[in-house]
Amino acid sequence: MNWILISIGSNHDAAQNMAAACRKLEQVLPSVRWSAVMRTKPVDCPRPDFFLNRLGSASTSLSVPELHLLFKQIEQQSGRTPESKNNGIIPLDIDLLQWNDAILKPEDFRRPYVQSGLLSLNTTHK
Repeated sequence: MNWILISIGSNHDAAQNMAAACRKLEQVLPSVRWSAVMRTKPVDCPRPDFFLNRLGSASTSLSVPELHLLFKQIEQQSGRTPESKNNGIIPLDIDLLQWNDAILKPEDFRRPYVQSGLLSLNTTHK
């Protein structure tokens, strides 16, 4: 089994999209534990809308490519398109931040909401 850390965020119908995403992810990742939901200012986004963000940690037998495909499918089901992203409308963003001991998105990992989410999960990283 592999240990993963994911982040999910939304700035459009955020509460509904996040809740739906969590339910879908829980079906595939039954061991997932969620951090508290955090309201954050946008980073590298042309719209000023606040985001809702949270982290999830889980064990999985899925591979990194399988997880990326799953995350993209869930994002698309929430209405995310290349056009919406270009316009700063993010119905849902799901990122794989860590795979076992490998930090896959070091820039994201340093963001305050990620560090706060780690504390919320009572998780440590190497």
